[in-house]
Order: sequence, then structure tokens, then C-alpha cells
Amino acid sequence: MPLFTIDADKCNRDGLCAAECPVGCIVFEPEHLPVPHKDKFAYCIECGHCMAICPKDAIQLERFEVPVPRKDKSLNISPDQAVQFMKARRSVRFFRNEPLGRQALEDLLDITQYAPSGHNARPVRWVVAATPEKVQRIAEATVNWMRTEVEAQTERAESLHLAGIVRGWDKGIDMVCRHASALAVAHAPSMGITPVEDGIIAVAHLELAATGNGFGACWCGYVLMALKGDEPLRRIMGIPEDNTVCGALLLGKPVRRFSAIPPRPKAEVTWL
Repeated sequence: MPLFTIDADKCNRDGLCAAECPVGCIVFEPEHLPVPHKDKFAYCIECGHCMAICPKDAIQLERFEVPVPRKDKSLNISPDQAVQFMKARRSVRFFRNEPLGRQALEDLLDITQYAPSGHNARPVRWVVAATPEKVQRIAEATVNWMRTEVEAQTERAESLHLAGIVRGWDKGIDMVCRHASALAVAHAPSMGITPVEDGIIAVAHLELAATGNGFGACWCGYVLMALKGDEPLRRIMGIPEDNTVCGALLLGKPVRRFSAIPPRPKAEVTWL
């Protein structure tokens, strides 16, 4: 199978595809059509840069089943809008008792496929509790793990006040999953280029995607912590033994909307 095809009628022979390819898979000579590099074509990481940079839609990677959609320039946001979006992101801990729906979750998770990953490996996989009832099952399993930590009087139980969380659960107060509508957990094979980093970035992308779509999201450290040390919970969620859990995110429709941006100190920077 060839690496790509070129529409000779569309190609304006500017060499942008070759210049943008991060692994040098494309050879371009002025006034000629781009061709695959005879030695490096097998190194293609399927990033799609060559297709995304071409202004004429002249190149088609054979590994992609469909052409790439063109960017809608009318949807471009201003720098001020981008800054406000990033600063206005809030961790939401109070959710409406409403399911998000399978399609809404799938759409959000598909966006994470565009998150950066080492060598474009995209190793991240997801386990999703898609209903409040299933989220509560995960929360209960996490509290059971906390009970064992409290009973063993571990340093972690003491430093994180797990006894109080367990007491709250017994009174009907969920401080683990916050009665969220859904819970998404990212995991990846332990061996790889940058699997843990890729997973964390993917969860961050999911949080921003959720915010942009009007949903609330909050990182769930308790479930993440339990998944790293509690085999029963890992089995419930079906996470392979040789995979590393990278992050967990609570999702739902927020009870309230934030209307202001709280201040933050300036970043601490060492300039070299």
C-alpha cells in the first residue's frame, strides 16, 4: 500500500507537506510532486500534519479512510476568548441528578484523540461509568478500600483524613465521586514512550472538552488512588494488570454556574 496519493491537479507544488512532516517521510523537489521517502516512509506516525497543512487538499494519507475536514475559520476564537476560557475553568463538585447520555460522552472522548502524545502513539484507553448508579458502585468500592486503610491505620489514611470520608459515606454523603453522572478513567500500557504523560494530557483534554460543551468536570483523586492499590476495584473496572491508571474525571451537568474568575498568583519561573 502506498503511503499517500497526490492529486496532481490540486497540488500547487509548494512542498509544505514535506516541510511539515516530523519524521521526514516525504520528499519534495521544486516543480515536482511530493513522493514518499524510499527509506523513511515506514516511519509515518499518522499524525496527519501533511494533510492538515495542505491548503489545496491535494494529499491523502492511505492510512486515513476519509479526507480531513477543513477548519471552519468562522469558529476561530480570539486570544482574549482563549485566555478567558482557560482561566474560567472550574472544578465542579455539585452535579445535577441527570445522566449525560452515551452519545455526549462518546463525543467528548473522541475529542481526546486529538490530545498530544509521545510519537503520536495514542496509547490511552478509557473505562467509563456512564450512569449515576454505576458511578456510585465505583464510589462504594473506593470507600471499601478506604475502610481497609483506616483499619490498618496507614499514614495515608491519617494524612488524607480517610476516616472522615468513610463516616460521611455511611451518612449518605459522597465525597468520593460527588454524586457525579459519569466517571471516566484513563489507563495505558505501562511500557511505551510516554504513556503516563499521554494519559494525564488526555484527561486534561477531556476536562476542557467537557467545559466547552457546558458540562462540569472534576479530577477524582480518591478513585485514582484506590485504582493504583486496590485489585478488587481494578477488576470491577476491567483495567488490565499491566496497564497504568493515569487519571480519573467526574462528569455531569453542574448545579450552579460560575460568573467570575478568582485571582491567582503569578507563575514562579526561573529564566535561563
